[in-house]
Amino acid sequence: DERFGQRVAAVVQFRDGQSATLEELDEACRKLVAGYKVPRELHIVESVQRAPSGKPDYPWAKSTAESGRHLVS
Repeated sequence: DERFGQRVAAVVQFRDGQSATLEELDEACRKLVAGYKVPRELHIVESVQRAPSGKPDYPWAKSTAESGRHLVS
């Protein structure tokens, strides 16, 4: 982002058997978080990598979002 240097993006993994359209994801985000927190980009992935602690691997998520490989917004 030229103004802030960063942008809000989400890396999304659906649960088995689940799916949603981009519009449904956007609508859900708008209901749950403040407008400035709504992701401007959505990256759908088969699986979110996890750290040994079981938490999402944030460096991996950041590089995935920056690469644009999975961009679907």
